[in-house]
Amino acid sequence: MKNYYSLLIIILLLMPITSVHGLGGGKGYVNGKFWGADLNRNERIDPDEAKAVYNLSDEEIFERYDKNEDGYINFFEFSEFMQQSPWTKPFTHPSEF
Repeated sequence: MKNYYSLLIIILLLMPITSVHGLGGGKGYVNGKFWGADLNRNERIDPDEAKAVYNLSDEEIFERYDKNEDGYINFFEFSEFMQQSPWTKPFTHPSEF
């Protein structure tokens, strides 16, 4: 019984940690970025809302990831975008500043 309570305490202590990293029912990074940009909560990002995500508002990039060509980025299209490199800023070496 003592082991049961010890295990329960450990699980309860680790739950917030797994939530932050997107494991135990937490939002996760991609999910958080998507819902952070989808201000009107219609489950899609329009070109105006895309301005909240680096490089997604660029017309060429937006059209590339709008696979169904409906003028919006849904969660699946956004997930693909986040797996690619266009959303990251290019590395600039400190000597180039």
